[in-house]
Amino acid sequence: MAEARHEWIAEQLRGDILRGAYPAGVRLPAERQLAQRLGANRSSVREALRTLEQSGLVEIRHGGGATVQPLRQASLDVIQHLLVLDGVVNRPLLEQVLEVHEMLIVEAARLAVEHASGEQAKEARALLAVAADPATADDDYIDAIEALLSLIAESSGNLVLLMARRAVNPLFQGSFREARKRFRAPHEVIAAFTEALGVAIETRDADLAALTVRRFIRAGRSRALDALEEITRPAGDDPR
Repeated sequence: MAEARHEWIAEQLRGDILRGAYPAGVRLPAERQLAQRLGANRSSVREALRTLEQSGLVEIRHGGGATVQPLRQASLDVIQHLLVLDGVVNRPLLEQVLEVHEMLIVEAARLAVEHASGEQAKEARALLAVAADPATADDDYIDAIEALLSLIAESSGNLVLLMARRAVNPLFQGSFREARKRFRAPHEVIAAFTEALGVAIETRDADLAALTVRRFIRAGRSRALDALEEITRPAGDDPR
């Protein structure tokens, strides 16, 4: 399905705002001016501005136009557009996203070990076996780890944590998934992780589960960042 005109306009204006063309506190050009510049009708521009308002990027006042808001007031979905802007990875922001993801999953692991049902524990062990098998293909390995993380969040029994995980998870798709294939941990690291987490599940040791998950996540963080920068680097751009 072709992209709706107002969605394209919202994408252009969002990009302008995130690149700093319209800083916080600045009023966007009038609808008529934007329509002329973007080759669109005013109704499409108006709908695009409403989309940006829903994301918290602008505030629309009757008779006062649309004013750009500070990024800290924007919704979480804006981060997807900030992470890779014009093909360049925003590494400091990505590190912050990874920090939040780590906090969510580590605490989810602690709760999951305490509250998981017997069936959930069995499913977790099966996923760990797939991840630990050196013959598992890269795509299947990533799927197993993702399924395990989702199961941990589900097993935590904490609705707010589960919703937060689902809000953050889309940030790790696309280019980030490809990067994860490139930094797949050595087999011995994966084996140690799966063995320790398996013990934590069997013994209901919440502290061991949290520690094991934290170590595994941190072990691959820098490799993930480097791989993502390599994937998104424009062709012919030699960092040396």
